[in-house]
Amino acid sequence: MEKNRLIVSYDKEADVFYLSFGEPKTSVTEELDDYVLVRRDPQTHDVTGITITNLTDYFAKKGEMKLEIPA
Repeated sequence: MEKNRLIVSYDKEADVFYLSFGEPKTSVTEELDDYVLVRRDPQTHDVTGITITNLTDYFAKKGEMKLEIPA
């Protein structure tokens, strides 16, 4: 994981938040809940990024940006 480089973007029209550790690359996606998707390197299983769908609803229900990602 490129821990020293974060790429953050938000698609206002789709209401989707993206966070990538380094440049986005081919990854396997794991669904944590109705909103959060974790992207992992298929070989090392390191987290390569996080996507939060329906960000507005996510914050309305959670009230905070706190994610616990299983190893």
